[in-house]
Amino acid sequence: MLLSIRDRTSGWIAYVIVGLLVIPFALFGLYNYVGNGGPQVVATVGDAEITRTQLDQAYQQRQSELRRMLGDQYDPAVFSTDNLRRQVLEQLIDRQALINYARDKRLRASDADVSQAVRSQSMFQVDGSFSTERYQSLLQQNNLTAEAYESQIRRDLSISLLQRAVQSTTFTPEQTVDRLIALQAQQRRLSWATLETADYRDTIEVTDADLQEWYEANRERFREPEQVQLRYLSLSAEAIAPSIEVSASAVRERYDERASGSGEDAARTVRHILAAVPEDADEAAVSSARQTVEAARERIRGGESFAAVAEAVSDDSGSAAQGGSLGVIEQADVADAFAEAAWSLQPGELSEPVRTPFGWHLIEVTDVQVAELPPFEQMRDSIREDIAMERAERRVTEQINTVETLAFENPTTLEPAADAVGIPVESTEWIDAAADGSGVAGDPAVLETAFSDAMLDNRENSDLIEREDGGYAVIRVTDYRSARVRPLDEVREQARTAYLDGKAAAAARADAQRIADAVNAGDSLQSAADGIESAQYTAPTLGGRNDRSLPAGVRERGFRLSGPAGSGDRAGVGRLANGWAAVAVEAVEPGDPSEVGAERRGQLRQTLSELDGEASVQAVVAALRDRADVEIRESNL
Repeated sequence: MLLSIRDRTSGWIAYVIVGLLVIPFALFGLYNYVGNGGPQVVATVGDAEITRTQLDQAYQQRQSELRRMLGDQYDPAVFSTDNLRRQVLEQLIDRQALINYARDKRLRASDADVSQAVRSQSMFQVDGSFSTERYQSLLQQNNLTAEAYESQIRRDLSISLLQRAVQSTTFTPEQTVDRLIALQAQQRRLSWATLETADYRDTIEVTDADLQEWYEANRERFREPEQVQLRYLSLSAEAIAPSIEVSASAVRERYDERASGSGEDAARTVRHILAAVPEDADEAAVSSARQTVEAARERIRGGESFAAVAEAVSDDSGSAAQGGSLGVIEQADVADAFAEAAWSLQPGELSEPVRTPFGWHLIEVTDVQVAELPPFEQMRDSIREDIAMERAERRVTEQINTVETLAFENPTTLEPAADAVGIPVESTEWIDAAADGSGVAGDPAVLETAFSDAMLDNRENSDLIEREDGGYAVIRVTDYRSARVRPLDEVREQARTAYLDGKAAAAARADAQRIADAVNAGDSLQSAADGIESAQYTAPTLGGRNDRSLPAGVRERGFRLSGPAGSGDRAGVGRLANGWAAVAVEAVEPGDPSEVGAERRGQLRQTLSELDGEASVQAVVAALRDRADVEIRESNL
């Protein structure tokens, strides 16, 4: 297979940077990857080294990915493990093995592929279009050169080329597609008996001793974190704005002001040629770069196309491949000197050489977008809201000064400050540091302040707190209680309900299992269910694995069981929203491949090919690792 890979890559236009085994390196950590120094080596793959810095970067990237995917379910204690770190290292080794092979076989992404990959990344785009200024700015901020960054992109694309080449060697027979269709479209005739938890609750007796024993075994369910009660003042322009009256004349006047500025061009389509030169370059380098731009200008004025000259001489490789095009830009998107020059040009007019921190530019505007103001009737309400919000913000600014002063002068009460600005002092119920609510009581900055040692010890007014929603607050802790397990007397009803629910669910499941065992021993489900008073029998029903007419627990369990002719159990238990079900498979009807159209068959074939391709890539990686001299330096991990 490896011998045929290189021949299969020609003509493929790569634009996906992150392949199956390519670890994505975030832009803002890439400097650590390409920078100088003598980092610790954690592994070698042939003649290539994997450094501790690379491993740390990839590990942090994986943590970030898990955090994004899992959201609130992410637990650092679970994922901050040596096992995860080892997995990341293994993937880095796999990746390096692919890089080595691609290098040895001279699998190299083209300049056009690299340019396309860079331009497609959202971090370098403004309003959906690639921005050279943003690209260069982000690279400068992170001490990166375009050459270093694009070299990394080229390596990633080369790996993708290799992976695609491997995947292209796979073949999926039609018989395999038929088997998949028969399985996916399979229908099963299922019967089931429902056992609702509620039917068992009244049969369960609970004594004080039972409840006490259960409570002692489940005390942590009633653990309560430390809590406080607060008194607070809330200052918010959003809260004030709806009560502020705005006259019709003020609204009209604001509209007229905006109308007087409409008709100006808000954005322009621009292309440029860049002769790069650092800001601190010597006079000779600056002069040479300017001469390059002047020469390009003369070539264009002499009849050559801007696009051809840009592609030939521009140091901005990203836009050069697009004929120098920067797409649609606004003045805020680019350096001041660039914007000033671009907004002084008529479409089709060439600028004089323009100096920015990136070097010398030759600029041409190809189109102008003019901003038009909607009719007054469409703008009236939004303008009124804007004016009201502006006035509310001014009022809050005035209130802040008063509240800060009086809250400081009267540290144990908020009433003087409240009276001075005419807003009420409000109170919270008991809240903890993880309160998930709206307004003041759920604001992270407020909660952080409320549970600080100073607030808990002194019980005095806080400094002004800027809230996440843009408002402000001054708070005072009025009461505190430490973390505790709530005593049984406080939670008796909750504990009793939980005890009964657990016992009832266990009894329902036991009866469901009893029915399933009887079916697996040779009885019919209906006969087995008749012996249990609370069981509700449902006659055999035909359905597919995605058939929503079947209860989810019945469907999921029913399609994991063996059929009547199988060697395994044909009955089992499934969890329902209201209890448990004993489920039995009465018949299995395979899907008919002849009923599936060509388009669907093509989709399934593609899916199978991708799965086979991934397996092939893994096999190739394993083979490359076996051939490579891989050494892991455990002491440096």
